Amino acid sequence: MVSLTSSPDGKFLACGLLDNSVIKIDIEKGEFAQIISFSSIPYALSWGLSIGVGGNDGKVSFYDLAGNVIDRFDYSMDKKVKDFSCSASNPRGDAIVMGNYNRFYLYTFNSRKNKWAESQMKIIENYYTVSSICWKPDGTKFITGSLCGSVDIFDVCMKKSVVKGKFEVSYISSS
Repeated sequence: MVSLTSSPDGKFLACGLLDNSVIKIDIEKGEFAQIISFSSIPYALSWGLSIGVGGNDGKVSFYDLAGNVIDRFDYSMDKKVKDFSCSASNPRGDAIVMGNYNRFYLYTFNSRKNKWAESQMKIIENYYTVSSICWKPDGTKFITGSLCGSVDIFDVCMKKSVVKGKFEVSYISSS
């Protein structure tokens, strides 16, 4: 096993394996089944509104629970894109961050089109491999860790405002 994530409701696990497969485990029943056969080793795995998978071939895919492809992004022709190394979904499940070499990608789910889109790509020179990603429980920030020991916090919000001169409000979604 090279990657592990849990479903948003905490009832299932998804595990990425060296044979390029992703299996879904029902924790309560103890049952498991292969749901995804990915194009490479699924090192970056996260579960939000969909299951996001990235690997060492520069490809990212989003799947439904039956293993059907919802969206696919191919960066394999870009020489600067290396292995996708880790991934994390925000608490709402509508945003997924995937770490790469000297960069990370933010994908957001468009509910009107029922599709995932690359929302942001951040390049950080000399950051090297993004080795871990974690979201703040309220979804306003995420933290990345790099292979060289750097830990960075990124603010993810659509808008900020101050109410009555005392309270800062961060808008993290259109609703």
